[in-house]
Amino acid sequence: MFFLLLFFTIIGSLESGKILVYSPSISRSHLISNGRIADTLVDAGHEVVVLILEYETLTEFTGTKKAKVIKMTNISSQFMDDMAGSDEYMLSNDRLGFVERAYFEYSASSMCAALMKRRNELEHLRDYKFDVAFSEQIDLCGVGVIRYLGIQNHLWISTTPIMDAISYNLGIPAPTSYVPTIEENDNGDQMNFWQRIFNIYMYIGSIIVHRYGTDRITAVFQEYVPDFPNVREIAANSSLCFVNSDEILDLPRPTISKTIFVGGLGVPKEVKPLDSKFNEIMSKGKNGVVIISLGSIIPFGSLPNHAKIGVLKAIKELEDYHFLIKISKEDTTTLELINQLQIKNIDLTHWLPQVDILAHERLKLFVMHGGINGLVETALRAVPTVIVPVFADQFRNGRMVEKRGIGKVLLKLDIGYESFKKVVLEVLEDESYKQNAIRIAQMMRDKPFSPEERLVKWTEFAIENGVLEELHVEGSRLNTIVYFNLDVFAFIFLVIFIISKIIVYIVCGLKTKFNVTPSKKLN
Repeated sequence: MFFLLLFFTIIGSLESGKILVYSPSISRSHLISNGRIADTLVDAGHEVVVLILEYETLTEFTGTKKAKVIKMTNISSQFMDDMAGSDEYMLSNDRLGFVERAYFEYSASSMCAALMKRRNELEHLRDYKFDVAFSEQIDLCGVGVIRYLGIQNHLWISTTPIMDAISYNLGIPAPTSYVPTIEENDNGDQMNFWQRIFNIYMYIGSIIVHRYGTDRITAVFQEYVPDFPNVREIAANSSLCFVNSDEILDLPRPTISKTIFVGGLGVPKEVKPLDSKFNEIMSKGKNGVVIISLGSIIPFGSLPNHAKIGVLKAIKELEDYHFLIKISKEDTTTLELINQLQIKNIDLTHWLPQVDILAHERLKLFVMHGGINGLVETALRAVPTVIVPVFADQFRNGRMVEKRGIGKVLLKLDIGYESFKKVVLEVLEDESYKQNAIRIAQMMRDKPFSPEERLVKWTEFAIENGVLEELHVEGSRLNTIVYFNLDVFAFIFLVIFIISKIIVYIVCGLKTKFNVTPSKKLN
């Protein structure tokens, strides 16, 4: 029996792959997404190492519970310095402009330069002889690091619905007439004339900013390896791209063979019972409970004072519902306002067992910022939602929610007493939102192949077959002029122009030839 077990252990180890997951600590949500990928692959029997580059200090949080973690700390404080005061700026402007987005790319390349100055700390990773490596689209320094370590088989992650940089590099069609750009774009897939103009503007601007950032990151690596390829080229040759979204929930759009949707990965099907504290909270409210959680980057306490007061006054009047608001540990003003307004139907918390509490039968509505992880979790639990988008893909995700009829959008600059009360009551009282949420959740759960199966099977396929050249789209290797047929359109325009000139010349010549000058009258 012992030899039989040893045999199967040896066979299993031979079939397992060695996998690197590059995971920058840009935010907690990104670590969660990358951690779920790592843990799923560990469960499938693979040897997984998560490399965490600490740009933001998140204590001991790694996102993974099962994979081996290698962390490089104190690389650069630039990200944290840039984020200081960002909540106030983002909440006072309707969206981030291209200047701010270009500055993020500048910061990302500076952090990459700081990382590569400590490149000797990466050298031991070569000894693992990884079969494949994952990195995400927000930080193309990861693409460069993976190639620098000699790992040829790269698997890309879009931590949101397919990012514009990913579609641009992989050659995924993105018709601007109905595919809204991802970042800072409050458009759905049904756009009027002016919205389509804005969408084209956003697409062109996004690509210009992306090229600026990736050229800077490429220059970082070329300082040490002169013939190092552009990181866009490396990304374009990725074997696969795993998309952290669900095609049932997402806005429909063209894709290519190497895009694999894995939204909902790691969300447990079994629900853990709530502890006594949250059980008691969920029992409150005549008609049920409403949760408000605006994420960790822009928490509830960061809202302007007039907006917070307006929301709290509306909550006080919605006395048939109990509200649970997630706040940051540094927030002291929210509790003070609640006491001043003498509101009884509110509880505050610094932490939520979000995945489990979303499954509670007395939860009627989730007011959230629209981050894709929380949104997919909410959709899987069939909970209607109100989205208060703050930045990045959250605007577009909100319009996605409206498209599916499972919630409404409340823009951050419109938050106040009347607007909050109106949108919350609409979603709570219109039964269609709940019915649509149930239908979407059912389809997301019942579609062929789970996110875990897709991730594991395709990753193993890439390990077994190496770089998947067969899935590469030729469009990813074309320059902008050829990709959009600008040279063809220019040629057609030139031909039409020349033919038009010839026709005009002939007509003018004929008119001159047959023009009869009237004879002069005799006096």
